Amino acid sequence: MPSSLPSSSSSDSLDSGINAAKLEAANRYVRWNLLFLLVIFIFLLFPIWMPLIPYVNQATNVVIVMIIGLFQLIWLVTTICAIRRTLAINSRNKLNTTKAQDVESAGATANDYSTIRHIVAMTLYKEPMSVLQTTLDSLVQQKDAKSRLSVIIGMECRTPDKEAVRKEIYANYESEFFRLIVTFHPSGIPGEISGKCSNMNYACRQGLQILRQDVDYNYEKYEHIFTNCDCDAVFDPEYMLELETEYSKLEFADRHSSIWQSIIIYKRDSMPFFVDITGVLRTFFFMGVLIPWNINPMSHYSLSVKLLEEGAFTHPAYQMEDIIALIRYTIITQREIRIRPLNLISINGPTSGANYVDEIREWALQVRRWTIGAGEVFHYFIVKTYRMPGLYLSISWATRFFIYYGLVLCASAIFSVFCPIIVQLINMVAAKPDRLFISDSLFSTICFIFLGTQYAFLLIVTVLVRWSLPVPDDSNNNYDKGLRGITKGLLHWILMLPTILAYSFVEFYSFFELAFRGKDVCKHNAASKNNLIIVKGAGDS
Repeated sequence: MPSSLPSSSSSDSLDSGINAAKLEAANRYVRWNLLFLLVIFIFLLFPIWMPLIPYVNQATNVVIVMIIGLFQLIWLVTTICAIRRTLAINSRNKLNTTKAQDVESAGATANDYSTIRHIVAMTLYKEPMSVLQTTLDSLVQQKDAKSRLSVIIGMECRTPDKEAVRKEIYANYESEFFRLIVTFHPSGIPGEISGKCSNMNYACRQGLQILRQDVDYNYEKYEHIFTNCDCDAVFDPEYMLELETEYSKLEFADRHSSIWQSIIIYKRDSMPFFVDITGVLRTFFFMGVLIPWNINPMSHYSLSVKLLEEGAFTHPAYQMEDIIALIRYTIITQREIRIRPLNLISINGPTSGANYVDEIREWALQVRRWTIGAGEVFHYFIVKTYRMPGLYLSISWATRFFIYYGLVLCASAIFSVFCPIIVQLINMVAAKPDRLFISDSLFSTICFIFLGTQYAFLLIVTVLVRWSLPVPDDSNNNYDKGLRGITKGLLHWILMLPTILAYSFVEFYSFFELAFRGKDVCKHNAASKNNLIIVKGAGDS
């Protein structure tokens, strides 16, 4: 049984953290995420200052309609991309309905890809063993798990009862995988932020070192595909097989310039409406924005070990290893990295709380984590822009990143809903100028039309994610196509816009918090998993 590593860090695992500490020490408050906030703030202030400035106020209605129209266009493009991805997923699902064909194909695939081995890494801190077991059980179901799949579990030295947890993991799962490695990440390394990034960085470096030193493993003989996941992930039983198929279709250079992302559903046995709606929207944005716009992977994703090592693993001084992954690997390797879709469904656990108030708190904290992480990634990108492989790629990625994290998730809902109301209130107390092209009455009509089209887009989101994706084993009727599921889905559809508004306000507050507190707020306080019961995927026992 491979033993866990001692609580000392080798020099190569410290380099990136120490370098990060030197870079960040000079400036903890004046950071480029301030620019991110400034542009959002300018957008949101339009309805306040424009109606009060002579001559400029004549164009107020036109400018606001154009901006809301731009947001609607973004939703249209996103919806088209999501529909295309849904059709691709369902097409693949139909092709796999004949079991005889599946068996024959699987056998052929095993022979073709016998030189490929898989490494899956996850981190564990205070999460319940039941949550980790659900993830490991889904990996046990992968084809040839005992002969080609190795698992690395990175624990913290601060993990309560870590030795007992390690022994339980080995006792239950050592015989289920080709190799099982547990590492203990030491605390207090200079330049690191405690959390998944630093833990994963340490676990990957040490885990690969162990595999290379294992003579019986014969590491250099095989190609390796690495999958980074959370400890609450549930993989499709054919995940590794599908990943191998897509990996092997590419030429050598493309294999090592790609990140593969499955479509992730966020669900558990019981969810408040705002947690459920947030999960539905995240799945929609996976299909409509993150993958086709090539912004960043999320939650769990796969890449070659060659790219992982060339990209210096994960950045131990940042908190969101998934949001920073693509742009960091692009900068370090000096080549464009592409996100490629895996047309299958994976499941991740959403936020969870002990009671309704706790549910709200955990939900808001998770939104805050994502937002602060996005702001920090934007700062990282600006600082490293000079190292990007091409000016066009820099401008293109920055634009896409800002549109999604700055406008779609933060500013668009607040602007679209409150801007027309504020303008009408100001017009009631201020002198009304002659309007250019769009009168006040026509402005109100157009705004109501935009509200209707927004709900139309949200209805499409509901239909696509809840009732069009092949989601397995939905015991809580969140994705049920029967009367109860449709009724619940339509009720949550009505509550979507209020939920998006609440999400946007939390984001806006988080950007302000990041602006005022600087680097001190950039800590990864892990989400509570104590009340998380994940709905298992198809084929789970």
